[in-house]
Amino acid sequence: MDESMKQDVINNNNTIEQKASSLSQSQTLVGKLAVAESHARIPYLSISSNILSTLLLRVASRISFVLLGFYLGEHFASATMVALVLESFYISELALAPIAGSLSDRLGRKPFLFLAPVLGALAALCLMMAAWFYPRPDASHLDGHLLLLLLLILCGRLLEGATTALNAPACLGYITDTTVGAARLRARVMTAFEVATVGGLALAIPFGGQVSKWLGNAGFLIVIGLHVLNVLLVVFFVKESHQRVPQSVRHGSLMESLKLLRDKYIFTFLPAWLSINTLVGAWITLIVIMLTYPNPAADLRHPHQLLYGGFSKDIATLIFGGFGLFFLAGMGVWMLVLPRLRRTTIMMIGLIGLGLCVISLTAINGLGENLSMLSDSARTTLWVLLSVVVFGIVLLSGFTPASLTQMASISERMRGKRGAVMGLYSVVLGLGQLIGASIGGLAVDLAGFYGLMGFSAILGVLSLISVIYMRVHRHDLV
Repeated sequence: MDESMKQDVINNNNTIEQKASSLSQSQTLVGKLAVAESHARIPYLSISSNILSTLLLRVASRISFVLLGFYLGEHFASATMVALVLESFYISELALAPIAGSLSDRLGRKPFLFLAPVLGALAALCLMMAAWFYPRPDASHLDGHLLLLLLLILCGRLLEGATTALNAPACLGYITDTTVGAARLRARVMTAFEVATVGGLALAIPFGGQVSKWLGNAGFLIVIGLHVLNVLLVVFFVKESHQRVPQSVRHGSLMESLKLLRDKYIFTFLPAWLSINTLVGAWITLIVIMLTYPNPAADLRHPHQLLYGGFSKDIATLIFGGFGLFFLAGMGVWMLVLPRLRRTTIMMIGLIGLGLCVISLTAINGLGENLSMLSDSARTTLWVLLSVVVFGIVLLSGFTPASLTQMASISERMRGKRGAVMGLYSVVLGLGQLIGASIGGLAVDLAGFYGLMGFSAILGVLSLISVIYMRVHRHDLV
C-alpha cells in the first residue's frame, strides 16, 4: 500500500472518529436536555407540600395519642386495657392501607391526601367529646356510661388509623409519580418521607406533653387545628399527579401481599423485621404511660422500680422526645455508612445497641423507687447509665435503614410485584406495633418496667437468630 492510500485510510478513520464523537456529543446533549426538561416538569413545591402534609398528620396523630394516653392512664390501672384501646388504631390501618393504595392508582392521589386530615379531625372530635363527657370515668365496674366512653374512644382511634391508611400509600404513590426519571431526587424525597414519619411521631411526644400540661383535654382542639391546616395545604399547594399504574401490574390487596410470605428471602427476614417492629410498638406505646402512672398507686403495684410511675407528664415526654432525637440523628449517620457495610452487619450492630439499652435501662430501674429519694452516688450512676442508653439507641437506629434497604433489594428481584412487597412491609409494620403494645402491656402488668425489658430481650434474641440465618445464607446480598 503506497503512502497516498495509507493517508486516505487514516483520513477516513479520523472522519469516522469525528462523526462518532460528534454523534456521542449530540446524544449526551440530548440526554442532558431530556433530563433538564424532566426536572423542569417536577412539581417541587407540590412534593414539598406533600411531605409537609405527612409531617403535620403524624404530629397531630401523635399529640392525640399522648393526650388520650394520659387520660386513660389516669383512670384505668391496667396497662393491657389502655394499650389495647390505643392500638385499635392499627385495625383500620391494616385493613384499609392496601385498598387505599390500589384505589389511588385509579382515582388519583389528591382525594386520599385530602380525605386523610378530614378523618383525622373527626377522630380528634370523637376523643375530645369522650374526655369532656366523662372527665372522671369509673372504671371499677362495667356499665352503660363506660361502654359509651369506650365506644367513642374506639371510633376515634379507628378513624385515626384510617387517616394513616389513606395518607401513606397516596403520599408514596405521589412521590413515585412525580419523580419518574429522577432516581436521586426520588431517593432524597423518600428519605424525607421517612424522616417526616419518624420525626413526627417522636418529636410530637414532648410537644404533646406540654399541650397536655397547659390545656389538658382541650388540647384536642390543637389537633383539630393541625388537621384543618393540613386540609388547606393539600387543597392549595398539592397538584394531582396523573401517572397511572397499568392494570397488569396493579397490586395492593392484603391477600396479594400475604402471598409473598412464601418467598424465601421475605420469609427468613420476617422474624427480624417483625420483632423490631413489635419492640418499637411496645416502647412507643407503653414507656410514657408507665413513667406517668400516679403515685402511690404505682409504687403499690410494682414497688422499688424507678421507671414505673412518679414522673410528671412534661418530664416524661421530654425524656422520650430527647431519646427520639438521638434515634433520628443516628439514623441520619447510618444512612451515610450503609453502602459500605453488609446489611446484616448493620442489623447485628443495631441489636448490640438494643442489648446495651435493655441492660442499662434495667439497671436504672433498680436504682431506687423515686428520683427524689436517690443518693448522690446513685445519681452519678444514673447519668453514666443514661449515656450508655444514648449510645445504644444510636447503634439501634441503624436497623431501620438497613431493613428498608433489604426490602427494596428484595423488591428489585420481584418485578411487577414491587407494590405488593412494600404493601407487605406496611402491613407487618402495623401488625408488629399492635402485637408489641398488647403483649408488652401484659408484660408490664405482670412485672412493671422489668416486664417490658424482659419482653424486649426476647424480641432481640428472635431478631438475632433471623439475622444470623440471613447472613449465613447470604440473603442480604440480593
